[in-house]
This record gives sequence, structure tokens and C-alpha cells, in this order.
Amino acid sequence: MCVLFAVLAVCALGSLALGRHVSDTDQAGGREDTVQKTDAGQDGSDASDEWNGLKAAGVPVPGDWSRQTAYRLVVEDGQARYPVDDSESSVDPIDGMVGPVDAALATLNALLDPDTDDETWAARTLELIEPDAAGSEHPLSDAPRWWWAERRFTPATLCSAPADPYVQGQYRGGCTSSGTWDAADQEAVGTASMYASGSTDFPLPDGIQVDSLTNPQDVASRAYGVVSIPMDDGIWHITTYCPASLDGVAVDSQGNELTDLDDVDEAWTTAGLTGFGTRQRPCVTVEVAVGGQKPFWWFGE
Repeated sequence: MCVLFAVLAVCALGSLALGRHVSDTDQAGGREDTVQKTDAGQDGSDASDEWNGLKAAGVPVPGDWSRQTAYRLVVEDGQARYPVDDSESSVDPIDGMVGPVDAALATLNALLDPDTDDETWAARTLELIEPDAAGSEHPLSDAPRWWWAERRFTPATLCSAPADPYVQGQYRGGCTSSGTWDAADQEAVGTASMYASGSTDFPLPDGIQVDSLTNPQDVASRAYGVVSIPMDDGIWHITTYCPASLDGVAVDSQGNELTDLDDVDEAWTTAGLTGFGTRQRPCVTVEVAVGGQKPFWWFGE
């Protein structure tokens, strides 16, 4: 953890809330809370009705387990700093469905939903796959809807699949000697914790300046993440884009960005080296890949 947060300090602390500039949009109060509305159906129906696609395929629905975690900062006199010892340090879940796993599951739910009409299904699915930092779109495979509807969540896929040459280190601790899965289903859903910068090729967002001696991928890649879902035909990889990761942003316990730490007692920041979402800038899905995925992601601790 010491090594991880030392890296984080180099990557993010310089642009954290202690020296972060408030944008014109923030100053004008023009930024809106864009977190996805998942607590209740748009027609007032129970929230449980919204996860028909995940339930039909046996995929775990979002909950406390899918929330992103954040690293607690010490706030003193309107300034934030990283903890200096274990007594000050903690990694805590952040409220709001704004992180990589929740973004991936929302997209997967729309894609696997067997109950809506074709027009609604197509509109919802495409709506949840957004452009990446360069404005490039990554459309879904042209597989017919019936093929998607037949897919099933299969954790045991992790036990029989060879080590993926692109995505390394998925948790397989639930695999038995007979190749079955006996751990919680949620544990089979993986979230990348780091990446190999020499194997990435992400676009650098407009307005982001990188020193000429710095590999741009060491910056751009921090805004992305990937979530692995073992299915009956292999491991799916859902890439998410989280622009707030590039700012070293500080948030409150509800995931709201903090631009002024006066009168604030506590704050958190990203606890990993890949995608982190906020209520103002939640993670969004940019690609759903069935099978191999590049760049090289690492799911290990």
C-alpha cells in the first residue's frame, strides 16, 4: 500500500484539492449532478424492476459490493494531505453509482434486457455507450439481439479459461479442484487495478498538458478502467472512461467533488491507478468486448 500511494501521490497530489483551480463552470454553478438515476424507476416503479437484464443472465445486481472505494485524506484548516501513518489511513466505499463497476453493470443490464421492445432496447444500449476522450465511438458487435439474450453469467469460466494474454490477474480464488466456482458471484466480477503503460494507446483529452519527458499514456490511461464479466462464452471486458481521474479530485462521502475545503472535516480521493468517478463526472462505458481486450490490464492486488 505504501508503494501504491506513493505512486498516487506523484500522479495526483499536485492537482488535488489543495491546489486545484475551480473551473469557470464550477464558479458559475453550471455543473449539474449527472449521476445515473437508479434508485427508482422513471415511472415510479421499484428499483428492482430496473435490473431485468442482469437478473435474466444471472449477473449480480449493483449494491454495496459494486461501489468504488476511495482513499481518505486528512483535512486541516481548509487544506488536504495524505495520511502519514496507519492511524489516519483508510480506504472507504463512496456512495453513488458513479464508479467503473456500476457503469459497466448499467450498460450490461440494457444489453441483456429480454423484456423491452426492439426499438427501446436498441436506443437504451446505444445511449449507454459513449465516446472516449478523443470523441471516438466504439460500436457494439453486430451480433443479433437473440444472441445477447441467450448469454449467461458463468463464474466457472474463470476456472477453465487460460490466463488471458491481454487481461491479467483476474481473481480465481473461488475455483475448486473440479473446476467449479464456490465463492460469491460478486467475487467473479473483476475491476482492473493498474495497467501496463507500454501497452496502451489511449487518446489524451483536450486541455491536458503533458511534459515532453513523460509518456502520455501514464496520464491518459488513468482515466480508463476495465471490468471483467465471466460469461458462458468467455470473459467479457467492459471499458469505462472516468475523466475525473485526471484531476486528482477530492470528494465527500457522497461522491460529490470538493472545490473548496473550508468548513470541510473529511474528504477522499482515488484509491487506485485506474478510473474513478464522481457524481458530477461519473464513469461511462465506451466499449464492450467479448473475448480479448487490449491494453494490458492487471486485476491483481
